[in-house]
Amino acid sequence: MTREDRSNAAVSETLGYILLFAIVTLSMGVIYAIGYPALQSNMDANVFESAEQNFIVLQSNMERVAFDQTPVKVLKLKLQSSSIEVSNESAISVTTSDGFSWNGATGEIVFSKDEKTISYENGAVFKKYPREATVMISEPSIYATSFENTTVTNIGIVSVNGHSQLSGKGIATVNLKHNSSSMNMSSSTTDVIVLINSTHASKWKEYLEEAGFSIDNNATTSSSVSAHINDTMLIMSNHDVDVDIS
Repeated sequence: MTREDRSNAAVSETLGYILLFAIVTLSMGVIYAIGYPALQSNMDANVFESAEQNFIVLQSNMERVAFDQTPVKVLKLKLQSSSIEVSNESAISVTTSDGFSWNGATGEIVFSKDEKTISYENGAVFKKYPREATVMISEPSIYATSFENTTVTNIGIVSVNGHSQLSGKGIATVNLKHNSSSMNMSSSTTDVIVLINSTHASKWKEYLEEAGFSIDNNATTSSSVSAHINDTMLIMSNHDVDVDIS
């Protein structure tokens, strides 16, 4: 082989390495540009789905603590660029035609990620996506049943007390502690009016209608719902749970 042939061979080999390196680099860039957003989207979806399942567990834990079956419960959630906080904006009032009246804040525990939320409020769990309606994914302890030809209305109120908030990429620990409980029962049938102030008012309206209540449309707004049920025995319990997020 002449010196010129050896020189041409070396140049060809160098160009081959350059082309191979360029192809590999371009391929990696394409995979990163296309694959990483999809991978990140799947990871975010998994975090939100995990939070949804955790809030179902939270609902169960809250009931056990509220009814003083266990004084304390602890739940851990992965945040992964999300946040969880205790809000005290929602409230409920219950009045009857025989003179009974009760009202108070119920509070809310809210998990937020990329404008999506999972929340626990007064025994119910709600889910909301951006630009979509709220969905009640687990029901509260508010319902009417029939017993020996008499309507019995059960209203179980679970009030959340707390002001803590946490965000970031770590693990959030939700501590639940029983505070107090009380129960009231009507001695005879009565008319019951329930007023709920909530960011999920539309879902409360749908649920109360399905549970046997009649909606007072004149007193119902986008942030509150008024409902009543007549000639019923009332069993109402109120449970306060202290919530701390760390």
